[in-house]
Amino acid sequence: AGGVLLVMPWPWRLRALGLPLLLPVLLWQSPRPEPGQFELLAADIGQGNAVVVRTASHTLVYDAGPRFSRESDAGHRVLVPLLRALGERVDTLVLSHRDTDHTGGAQALLETQPKAQLLSSIADDHFLQSLRLAQRCQDGQRWDWDGVRFEVLHPLAADYEAQRKSNAMSCVLRITNGVRTALLVGDVELAQEAQLLASAQALRTDVLLVPHHGSKTSSSAAFLDATAPRFALVQSGYRNRFGHPAAVVMERYRERQIEVKDSPHCGAMTWTSAQPEQLLCQRELDRRYWHHRMPTSAG
Repeated sequence: AGGVLLVMPWPWRLRALGLPLLLPVLLWQSPRPEPGQFELLAADIGQGNAVVVRTASHTLVYDAGPRFSRESDAGHRVLVPLLRALGERVDTLVLSHRDTDHTGGAQALLETQPKAQLLSSIADDHFLQSLRLAQRCQDGQRWDWDGVRFEVLHPLAADYEAQRKSNAMSCVLRITNGVRTALLVGDVELAQEAQLLASAQALRTDVLLVPHHGSKTSSSAAFLDATAPRFALVQSGYRNRFGHPAAVVMERYRERQIEVKDSPHCGAMTWTSAQPEQLLCQRELDRRYWHHRMPTSAG
């Protein structure tokens, strides 16, 4: 209505009445979780990880998606526009490990989020260190935002000293409000899953970011029994060359009646601790007749 008034061939004193009607559009802000609650938004970035975690007044980004080419990455194409649309100021960027499907969009994000702290297992000579000096993620780190606890469960100090391979250094982040929990695990493999099980950490969770995009090297039966998630999120590329998620791995989830959602079928995935029984798929919410309909989902 405000726009119509502004373009009508009337005197300006009448057309100006449209300005107040435009204020809801100009001043709109994305609704945030209530204190003590948190939200996960797994972005649709193809083959990689990128999860936006929001509390009442803070924002964390876990991984920054892949680099597609020298000129294109998930930061420029997805994360930066997404964060701008939501009006987000990022407090912490967690890069689970150095692989480019997790760090590809980090430079774009750091350049547009000058106050974001960087927490990662990347090496001291990694080029991102010149943009933002990273604090090592390490078992035992924890902090609270708005009644929500964030805990790093992996890697250990000894893992840095042993100079383990990239996937083995994945930062594992547990997020909980004391009632609901999410577990973000990067590309941990069977050995790291066993290490987490042996550590006597509380691993039971409501939402699990599927380890290593559903690779055969992860998601052991023991790990799934210990975490027992209601939802498992797979961030992978459509018809990706790795075959993620692997059919044998998905069968383990089905045997335990864990509901698996993947980004090729679901698009961006949103889950909130306030409505833990519901996971929203953007492709279903914004379905259009010209959109490609995917065959049977991963779950």
